[in-house]
Amino acid sequence: MVGKAIEYNVDSVVTLEKQGALATVTLNRPEKLNALTQEMRELLALIAAEINEDKNIEVVLLKANGQAFCAGADLIDSPDEPLAWRRRVQLAQRQHFTFSKMDKIVVAAVQGPAVGGGAALAFSADIVLMADDAHFSFPFVHIGFTPDGGMGYFLTKKLGPAMAMDLLLTGDSLSAIEAKSHGLTRRVVPAVDLQHEAEKLCQQLLETPYEALMLTKNLCHQSWANELDCYLGHEANAIALAASTASHRQALTRLRARLQARK
Repeated sequence: MVGKAIEYNVDSVVTLEKQGALATVTLNRPEKLNALTQEMRELLALIAAEINEDKNIEVVLLKANGQAFCAGADLIDSPDEPLAWRRRVQLAQRQHFTFSKMDKIVVAAVQGPAVGGGAALAFSADIVLMADDAHFSFPFVHIGFTPDGGMGYFLTKKLGPAMAMDLLLTGDSLSAIEAKSHGLTRRVVPAVDLQHEAEKLCQQLLETPYEALMLTKNLCHQSWANELDCYLGHEANAIALAASTASHRQALTRLRARLQARK
């Protein structure tokens, strides 16, 4: 359970702003491309739970400051023990499941790279809006890992099994235009217009009868919500198993060395 002592204000690595029936959640670590630390995951889980319980909120905007939506997990900050990885993945799962299942309508505004767990966070939204410079990347296998944050499930449901398998096994990326052509989004806009278009879309949703939106979301989710819950348990166990392998440890050591060399 995440402690209530955690704060999220304008200086936090994740911020929450409420304005009327709109909640805006912002990843706020732009100098590190919003790479997810343990602190950020804890804040996201806490914020998701608070929004879920707030009866005044109808629409949620997920966005990020800086040039990237999210560069995925901060592997400098990552644990070394398999069970610690399992717990971290379960925390990410909790926030993604809450966003995808809550009665509120969730919009993700994605610019630049959305990598690994960052892509999974975007996929937990009901509507994804992408800047024309955005791309999704799925590099899990390159560090000897399996997908996390519900990624395998979201990709399979949104793209179909063949495309999801191709992307996850090769670790390839999808540009904004490719994402649109494959049905991950129907909204690609110039990067300079992303914030304005996201706000306009949220306002449109706020002007739509909320009960109709909420019931429509719940109806669409009935076909997969129970399946997702089951998948997440298998996903957490797969992460722990992958984290115990020598190939993962070697790949992670090489990657950490490259990241440290860039500092």
